Amino acid sequence: METLKAASAYRPYSAGRCSAPLQVRSVGHYRVRRGWRDLVLAKPFFELFWCIAGTMEFRHGEETWQLGPEEVFCYLPGDRHQTAALSAVLEYCWFTLDGPEAWSVVRGFGIGRGNVPAGRCPEELFLRLMNEVRGIGRDSEYRAGAVAYEILTRAMIGPRGGSRELVRRFRKVVEEEYCDPGFSVDAAAAKLGVHRSTLTRQVTEECGISPREYLTGYRIQLAIEIMKQEKRASIKEVAEATGFADQNYFAKVFRKHLGKNPAGFRKLL
Repeated sequence: METLKAASAYRPYSAGRCSAPLQVRSVGHYRVRRGWRDLVLAKPFFELFWCIAGTMEFRHGEETWQLGPEEVFCYLPGDRHQTAALSAVLEYCWFTLDGPEAWSVVRGFGIGRGNVPAGRCPEELFLRLMNEVRGIGRDSEYRAGAVAYEILTRAMIGPRGGSRELVRRFRKVVEEEYCDPGFSVDAAAAKLGVHRSTLTRQVTEECGISPREYLTGYRIQLAIEIMKQEKRASIKEVAEATGFADQNYFAKVFRKHLGKNPAGFRKLL
């Protein structure tokens, strides 16, 4: 039950001194042998574990989970923590969070109790987090919260972090063809040599939105840039430059996405 490595940092007071909604209580990087068990306690904060090597067991009530390399597991506030090393050597990083909106923030990432694929553990971010927690003081607390947010983002993105080849090619085709009013998802799929359903599935999994939404968002984003930089360009010219079939359709789509017509939005730029 020997502990091989135990680097950690703890906030030196029970409650954070800054007003950030997300506050880091503690962080660590452990390496332990088979048979190691943590203290069994119910804890009033969120805790995330990111496995680097080996296998780790978690229990809560009647449920049991096993965590392997490149996976994360989360205990929720109020959970009774029961953790143990199952492999000859287990290595993992962890951090704990509290704060007035900590649980709301974490839940917004879609993270709940259980283990999920997350990709390579960002050990460099956990080291940065440890240094900030050791810094003590309001500024360090704010920076620690920002690093924790980045770690949560990495966990949410998971192993999809590197774009699939088809999605990368789709992005490139959109960059090249967006100004053509006849360019559509069907046209993109044909140019890429895949079925529309295949393209839709991979883009949605990678980007969180459909290819159609991606194309429309790309066109609107460029339209905003043109309206901001080219003050004399008419709304019709902006629509034509960004691949919308006509000015009225452009205004309809723009209003649907941003809540204002192009002319009204332009006044805010």
